[in-house]
Amino acid sequence: MESWICEKMKGLFRKTWFIVLVTAIVTVGAVSGIWLAISRMSAPTYGGYVAVIKLSGNIAYQKSPISILGATLTPEDVEELVEEVEADPYARAVVLYINSPGGSASASEEIYNILRRLSEARPVVAYISEYGTSGGYYISLAADEIIASPTSLTGSIGAVSIYFNIQGLAEKLGVRSEVFKSGRFKDIGSPYRELTDEERRILQSMVNSTAKVFIERVREARGDRIKDWSEVLTARPYLGLEARELGLVDDVGDLDKAISEAKRLAGLPEVAPYRWVKPKPPSLLDLLFGGESMRPIGVSFELLYMWPPPSPSLQLCLEGVKSPS
Repeated sequence: MESWICEKMKGLFRKTWFIVLVTAIVTVGAVSGIWLAISRMSAPTYGGYVAVIKLSGNIAYQKSPISILGATLTPEDVEELVEEVEADPYARAVVLYINSPGGSASASEEIYNILRRLSEARPVVAYISEYGTSGGYYISLAADEIIASPTSLTGSIGAVSIYFNIQGLAEKLGVRSEVFKSGRFKDIGSPYRELTDEERRILQSMVNSTAKVFIERVREARGDRIKDWSEVLTARPYLGLEARELGLVDDVGDLDKAISEAKRLAGLPEVAPYRWVKPKPPSLLDLLFGGESMRPIGVSFELLYMWPPPSPSLQLCLEGVKSPS
């Protein structure tokens, strides 16, 4: 009898805990939903809000959550973020929070076009926080105005193609390669042999053509604001303060200044709120298996990239530069 009562009590205890657990989950979900609804409804109180879209990382088509190159920004990421903003009528203005040294020329052009579509519907201000060089600057051209941190790096308007020749190393290691090709340029850029003069001309022409598209985008967006084209076309990067003097950016300041300017352009009061719009973090399955993001990386000859890439020592130098009071 006692054992029967004991078993009944255990069963009742398990059922009680199960009900408590389910109730807790439902309650948390309901509270979260209500909080999200209230937070979304707070913007209309002021007639709208400023959406701050975070665009950070190396620009490319392929990405991996685990990458030796750090974070990656793809056109798919940007399209998803922009669609979220476009679907919300209360997102009256946008700030593009840019921190990118650049990357793929084609991906930069695609992201630029996505952001141009957004800027045609509402005011957009680009804010360059740390890096906005090459492709990072390219995508900022879609904005109505560009504001940069005084010690950020921006500019680097041009294209670069990096070719590595490991023929000597391969020979020392006893590694040989045989190539079977259908045309004499099919293996152009092969690291196992020297480039021919004709191949060098072809690759340089490709780089020049890519840079020409980039320069045309700069002329379209900032042609009348650039003070010294001969200086800008050297393709060197500039500090935010220098970029303002050259007309590459409209002003220097912090994120708050960019948000205030976006409010002004949209006719929003200064007390209007802002909300971050960020890419979704990778799930556990993405980290373990990659999913769609783990696609083979193709060869890209032209890069809109700051060269040499950003390094910790460079960042230390930048942190030592004092911004104006």
